[in-house]
Amino acid sequence: MHVYRRIFGFLALLMFLVSTPSYAEKFVVGYQPYDTISYQAIINSELGLWKQYVPKGTEIEFQGALQGTVVANNMLADKAHIGYMSVMPATILCSKPEQAEIKMVATAGMSEGTRCSLVLVRKDAPQFKSNEELARWLDGKVVAAPKGSASDQYLLKFFEKYNVKPAEYLNQSIEVIGTNFRIGKLDAASLWEPTLSRVATDVGEGVARIVADGRACDNPDLGMVVMRKDFMEKHPEVAKGYLRSELEAQRYLLDPKNWSNVIDMVSKHATGVPKRVLWYSIYGQVPSDSKEPVREWKSFYFNEREKLNIAEVAPFLLKDKRIKEVPKPGTVDDSLARQVFKEAGYTPVSATVTLGDIKGAPASACPFKD
Repeated sequence: MHVYRRIFGFLALLMFLVSTPSYAEKFVVGYQPYDTISYQAIINSELGLWKQYVPKGTEIEFQGALQGTVVANNMLADKAHIGYMSVMPATILCSKPEQAEIKMVATAGMSEGTRCSLVLVRKDAPQFKSNEELARWLDGKVVAAPKGSASDQYLLKFFEKYNVKPAEYLNQSIEVIGTNFRIGKLDAASLWEPTLSRVATDVGEGVARIVADGRACDNPDLGMVVMRKDFMEKHPEVAKGYLRSELEAQRYLLDPKNWSNVIDMVSKHATGVPKRVLWYSIYGQVPSDSKEPVREWKSFYFNEREKLNIAEVAPFLLKDKRIKEVPKPGTVDDSLARQVFKEAGYTPVSATVTLGDIKGAPASACPFKD
């Protein structure tokens, strides 16, 4: 009798394993807790939105990284399947099909250059009347950026347009840049939110000052969601379900009634950054004296402005020898995002902004005082 029970148990286990879907496994999402383009990934993780849309049995792990290049390297090594990054690291990533084919599948947000396309100078720097005056001051100075990032791309374009010749252009992480501003070892830098606002004068430590943004050299900020092609082909329902949860996370982030909740969630991941800084990094007006109220917009799929920006980046990187070849045709593929948006039953806000935009508010509007 015991033998029959064992045989029955074995057969039952075998039937369970055979009937269990192949997608019942873990997938990894690489995101940047210290970057506003990943705030919706944090919302997705905290609220568990993805669980509503992916096949039953699917597990998703959110892995934080300090820079998009780290996420990119993990995707090339097949250690991550979905990633959040800016257009520059995404373009570099997608230019290496011999290692892995990656698709640009959705936008995580875009601005005119108020997220990571800004020049910060030390607090005792002069008050500049023009970008040209700033450029001449930068000649012979020590400047830094995390190389391979969108901030690096911005400074390279700024240097090219205004013929800037710094004494040193250093490759430094966002933490090192913050530290070097504090101890007076850096003249200028470019980095992204929220570390940008943390060290700047508006709501942060005041060890640096914002003096130019992306409009100084026509360099907008574009964040995006990328996916490994083999992941999308092997697990199409997981890819589609995740994009649906991304759509809902973006909608949640845009709704003003959720703004305080968003910052409460982000603060769990971007540890050590005051909530007032986190709030200002996405909902504040940066630079504070800007005449443009729109901080950023969310289009989910790629509209013309996003496509134009992507098309401009690859030739620039090729010219600067950051890539050996431009990403092949078909790399930009938002067909799944458009399908998800249509099936969700939403209506685009306009032809240029699908979901909505964030109009930057003054620091005085911040509900957090810590």
